[in-house]
Amino acid sequence: MENINIFSETFKQIISEEVKSVQLDAREKDEDSSPSADEWSTSNDKKSCYYCRIEFPDSQLQRIHYKLDWHRYNLKQSLLSRLPISEEEFSEKTGNDDLSSISGSDSEKEDTLDTFAIAQGKMFLRNKDNKVFSLYKCLMFDKKEEVSDDSVLDRLKQCSISNQQWTILMLGGGHFAGAVFKGTEPILHKTFHCYTVRAGQGGSQSSKDSKSGGPQPKSAGASLRRYNEQALVQHVKSIVETWKTEIDRSSLIIYRASGPYNRSVLFGGTTPLLDRSSSKLRTIPFSTRRATFAEVKRVHQLLSSSTIYDCLEAATAKFSKQLSPDTESKRNKVRASCINRAKSREIAERPLPTEHLNDSDLELEVDENDDINENVVLSTSELEIPLNDLREFDDSLTPEQRKKIPKKKKPKKSKTKKLKEQEDAKKKELIEIITNGDIKKLTILLDDHLKLTEEETEKTSDEFINKIVDDESNTLLHVAALKEQTNVITFLLENNANPCLKNKNQQTVYTCTQSKEVREFLRQFARDNPDKFNYNKAQIPINALTNEEVADKKKAVRKIKREKEKEKKKENEIKKKDEDEKQRFLKLSDREKRALAAERRIINQFGKVTTRCFLCAADIAGKVPFEYMQNLFCSMECLKAHRMQKPVLLS
Repeated sequence: MENINIFSETFKQIISEEVKSVQLDAREKDEDSSPSADEWSTSNDKKSCYYCRIEFPDSQLQRIHYKLDWHRYNLKQSLLSRLPISEEEFSEKTGNDDLSSISGSDSEKEDTLDTFAIAQGKMFLRNKDNKVFSLYKCLMFDKKEEVSDDSVLDRLKQCSISNQQWTILMLGGGHFAGAVFKGTEPILHKTFHCYTVRAGQGGSQSSKDSKSGGPQPKSAGASLRRYNEQALVQHVKSIVETWKTEIDRSSLIIYRASGPYNRSVLFGGTTPLLDRSSSKLRTIPFSTRRATFAEVKRVHQLLSSSTIYDCLEAATAKFSKQLSPDTESKRNKVRASCINRAKSREIAERPLPTEHLNDSDLELEVDENDDINENVVLSTSELEIPLNDLREFDDSLTPEQRKKIPKKKKPKKSKTKKLKEQEDAKKKELIEIITNGDIKKLTILLDDHLKLTEEETEKTSDEFINKIVDDESNTLLHVAALKEQTNVITFLLENNANPCLKNKNQQTVYTCTQSKEVREFLRQFARDNPDKFNYNKAQIPINALTNEEVADKKKAVRKIKREKEKEKKKENEIKKKDEDEKQRFLKLSDREKRALAAERRIINQFGKVTTRCFLCAADIAGKVPFEYMQNLFCSMECLKAHRMQKPVLLS
């Protein structure tokens, strides 16, 4: 047994002359399907059943017979071209609880080698040298097309010798992969991917929209998927149209497009990309992975390979191994699991539970019980029990003896539990000392701790002074800040308590308290001892202002604010004065306006000249005015309005 490529010279020699299809179970089918030579016949004047080969004296019995399971069984046997069985044989089958025989499943060989090969999409051929080889049926025949020995050789040569160009297209899940192969080498290939599948739920967005019935989802993801579906159709269409000449030259067009949406991309629309009625179209006969160029090459390699066997027996042996060995056992289990409800359940005798006795004792007990059961006669009688002798519960022990009885000892606590309780008590004591602000007791505890180990004094001091005392991971310094004990904070900081440590809430000593006094105290300590700790890590602002500096800063701000208000007041007065002057000018007559303008020119000959528009009194100093009738205007609109008010009569 060997695998060869159908484009190779070796395969050409194998199919050079005669090739015919062959069935692996041909012998079994001949034996099973050959009916008996003798044909059963009956006289025309009698009622009979041809399938069961039995005659009836009247039509009533015939109608009853047609309702029997025996008749139905023989009817199915006839459909399978098998001989009927007698009523006695059928009774034996049903008597053995083989209920599956009624449906004819006992004689059907569902898992034959040929059905297994067909399920894999393969067919077996044999040449004149009696060599058997297998390849995929889709290379020669369509799925619904019947196998014909007359056209097998021509079609096989057509796809493997005459025209070795194949086109393979795969589409699914927004992935597209296509290639055109010339023999074993790809001459064209293209792959791309578009986001069209709904994450977590699967399926295309178009199918979801069609099933919803209501308004379409308007999310960003849904809109993107709809756009990508249209883009996918356009990309596939452009690729197929670009490859059209090479696709038309191909002897086979093999595709995989699972689902209605993917099939509509290839076959939908007014002008489909591929023609469904084309004899070149084939579907991939096995399961595939994601559409990639590597997967397309794998599909081509599998389809173009053929397995050569030395003889038919070798092929049969190879496929027999691939069949599941547990098929028959599974079928028997299914048969055994079927329960005949028409029959009563068999009563199984089970031994009664007994104590562990010797065999001899067991036999004696059984014999005695048998004799007693035969001779004993049961009877009932009434019996009165007197209650005069009843008395209270009497205890024989004296009180002294009862005291001597040892009481149950309480379970001893483990060492770790005792140590934990002692540690918790010490922590509570420390919290109380800090809350009360008792520096003396705190100093005594620190000295006692230092005396325990004379060596590594600095290490033990840091261990005590930075001790965590509650479930919130607060240190002694945290507790002192929360309780607003500034004297305790001073003592702890002077003894190298670390203000950079954080509690469970990631708060330092400065951030854990909301007291302004404590925060100001910590800032003052940082200013007085700038090199003692890393105050940036402790989140203590060193450059923060003192109360005096803050007061001075507020005074400066108020002074600047007052000056700004004075300037603003002056500007408002100037604006008001200008507005009043403007209103007075507008109330003047034309003659007064001209006189006032002349007067101001004379007065301000060497100073600032204020020139106003003759109509709207706008300041036009420094601008080129529009002059008319010895009057100055700021714009043409004012000039035109003045002319319309007082037209000049020409004589």
